[in-house]
Amino acid sequence: MKNSRRVDTKLEDFTNHLVELFDFGVSQVKPQNILGNFLSCEDRKIVVTEKKREIIYPNVNQVFILCIGKASTNMAKTAKKILSSSKCKIKNGVVVVNKENFKNVNGFKCFSSGHPIPNSNGLKASKFIKKYLQNSTKKDLVLVFLSGGGSSLLPFPAPGITLKDKIKMNKILLESGANIKEINTVRKHLSLIKGGNLAKMCMPSNVHCFVLSDVVGDDLSSIASGLTTPDNSTFSDAEKIMKKYKIWKKSPKQIQNHILLGLKNKKLETPKENNSIFWKVKNTLIGSNNICLQNIQEHSNKNNIKSKIWKKNIDEDVIVLSKQFTEYLTKQKHEKPFLLISGGETTVKIRGKGKGGRNQEFALQFLKEIKKKKPSLKFILLSAGTDGRDGPTNAAGAMINHNSLKEIKMKKIDLTKELRNNNSYEVLKKIKSLVIIKGTDTNVADVQLLFLI
Repeated sequence: MKNSRRVDTKLEDFTNHLVELFDFGVSQVKPQNILGNFLSCEDRKIVVTEKKREIIYPNVNQVFILCIGKASTNMAKTAKKILSSSKCKIKNGVVVVNKENFKNVNGFKCFSSGHPIPNSNGLKASKFIKKYLQNSTKKDLVLVFLSGGGSSLLPFPAPGITLKDKIKMNKILLESGANIKEINTVRKHLSLIKGGNLAKMCMPSNVHCFVLSDVVGDDLSSIASGLTTPDNSTFSDAEKIMKKYKIWKKSPKQIQNHILLGLKNKKLETPKENNSIFWKVKNTLIGSNNICLQNIQEHSNKNNIKSKIWKKNIDEDVIVLSKQFTEYLTKQKHEKPFLLISGGETTVKIRGKGKGGRNQEFALQFLKEIKKKKPSLKFILLSAGTDGRDGPTNAAGAMINHNSLKEIKMKKIDLTKELRNNNSYEVLKKIKSLVIIKGTDTNVADVQLLFLI
């Protein structure tokens, strides 16, 4: 009984460590904690500090503020606080955020939009933004605060494509196994606002976009489908992606027709780098998954926890990643306790009709693999989304350990069958291993923390 209690206490201690480290990493990429490092104002002068240099916008007449993405509420509140001492005219701003993170912000028109599937509120928000920017002038400054989720939150279908078409296409893309960059390449070519087209709406004003990245590698042209950045992808790329994942024939006919029309008509192509609409546009990265991972490692080192960033910029299928992770653990030896840190955004090929998310599915795939390759390993794994949400569920992810497979067997759960049905949520719920937290008001993709004990 004593031995059992000691093991339980040890597990509990390390579990608490993981939760604390995850919370710390997320806190370091929250808008209210970082935006002041980049944005300041004095009289009618707006200053952006970027990599030890200052970008100055002098004699600004009016400031337009757009906050788009899962972190929008806190972006808006923080920006409003920073700009409160400015003598510029502050135009009532716009917030477009997912339902879970929605809050009204004074001085902003706020939209509760659909994520991960677009809805009519998002279309209303897109049309409102276009109208909102119509009267901006060359003496004005448009400040855009962009975070993950913007692609689905801000649908604006190209002519001939309906919102219903876009909703169906988004669902097909999300279930295809394509990575986020590929998904956004297709989205850009079906939209009037993505792929740099928001920059066109802002003309002739100066534009500065502050980006909180949820995209692997921090490709600014892919985050929220690159609203203010040039787009190097083409209609041809979009077609190839749809055919690569065998979803061309599944897609709505009007979308197929639009892609084919874009292949012939170059005027429909997204704006490229040499386009004059970008001459007065600047983009600044303020937070990312890699920054989050680095902060977690630094914090663990300060607390005398030995650690290593095992893998950055993850974009593999969950099955592939679980095999890579297990193979690494069978070959490497670490003095225990030891923390392995990784992050990015995995993909899941949807084959069944179950309920779950990529972090939940990764956790269970890892359990299967580690049991085959290194069954004696003692560990605790936390895999979760930094936005507090994993897929279309109320969970952020999963927390499992070396005893989890025994619990699954005790509950008489057929793990292989449930994974084939993409039913990770129900499995984890039964063994009380879901991580359920409130929305974090930020979003820099996913984090995996593995304690070897």
